[in-house]
Formats: sequence, structure tokens, C-alpha cells
Amino acid sequence: MLCTLEEHNYVVQQTDFSYRLGHELLVLGQLAKSHSHWLTIAEAVIDPLVNEFNENLQIRIRENLEIVQVWRRVSSQPLQVRSEIGNRRLLGAGAAGKILLAFAPTPIQLEFLSTKTPIQVAILKEHITQIKHQGFYVSKGELTEGVCAIALPLYDMKKECIACLSLSAPINRMPEERIQQILQRLQEVSNECFIRLGGLNP
Repeated sequence: MLCTLEEHNYVVQQTDFSYRLGHELLVLGQLAKSHSHWLTIAEAVIDPLVNEFNENLQIRIRENLEIVQVWRRVSSQPLQVRSEIGNRRLLGAGAAGKILLAFAPTPIQLEFLSTKTPIQVAILKEHITQIKHQGFYVSKGELTEGVCAIALPLYDMKKECIACLSLSAPINRMPEERIQQILQRLQEVSNECFIRLGGLNP
């Protein structure tokens, strides 16, 4: 398998037992991005928030019962929350995981909840109801101690959730007033993405 990947420039052999990724994966990544029309639009709309808040921004999508980070912009501040593109977590974990769980199809929700204890199911159902009602989720130290995350869905033109946009920062930089300010801007860019993808402004 490695020989085949090397032949097509997906990996490069460094030693007898060591390989690194090849340049063809860069080409493949750019092709994948060019076909992700919604991600290109979202990137253009969300990028201004980097300078506005100087905190980490992430976009994650759901793959079965996991969530995957597909886009990020990082803060320039010395103290920051870092997560890499390609990072995977279980569905329902953290603010982004709960958003993608809340807006997942019912069969996915049922499959996920079937793996939890009755107490966990009750808590998660409460979160799902809350998220459906308010359209966002804020966590404080839920996944990582000392970290605050604000997450909300990104919709396609049919008003179906295709991804989750989140901002994460150290809790000491996130007083309630700033959380509300950031939340308002995230909601504005989410709505702008929806409109640019062909949705009708409610």
C-alpha cells in the first residue's frame, strides 16, 4: 500500500521505515476545498472576526458519530486555545459537539443516545432542547478546564445545519458582556453565510 501511495506522490520515503506526506495531498486538499462551496463562502464572511476579536475560530462538521475540524483561524495572543485541522471528537463533546448533535438527523441522535446512560441521556436531551430553542450553546470549562466556547450552526440554503462555527478563548477573557457581544457577531455572520448560500432572510 505504501509503495502505491509513494508511486502516486501521496507519501515520500525518508528512511527504510519512515515516510512523510507527499505534495499530491496538497493538491488533493485544494481540490476538496474548491468543491466545498459553502466553506469558501463561510471563510470569506467569518475571516473579519479574526481581527475583530483576536480569538480562535473553528468550523467543525459531523461525520457519523464524530465531529471533525475542517477550518480554523488562530489568535495572536500568547494565551490561547489551540486545536488542529483534522482534530476529531465524539459527537456531543463540547459546545460544537452539542450543536452538531442537536441539529443531527433523528436516527443519528437516537444512535448516539443509545450509547449513554439514562442520566446522560436526560442531560443531553435537555441540552438539545435548549439549543433548538436558542440557536446557540456556550460552554465554560466543559470540555477543557479554563476554556470558554461559543458555538452555533451554519445553515445551507434549505436551513439545514451543515457545520458548526465556534469561538474559543480562555475564560478570563470572556466576561458575560463580551460573550454576548461575540455571540451577536457570530449570529450575524451565520445569517450572512445562509443568505450568500441562497437562503431567504427571515
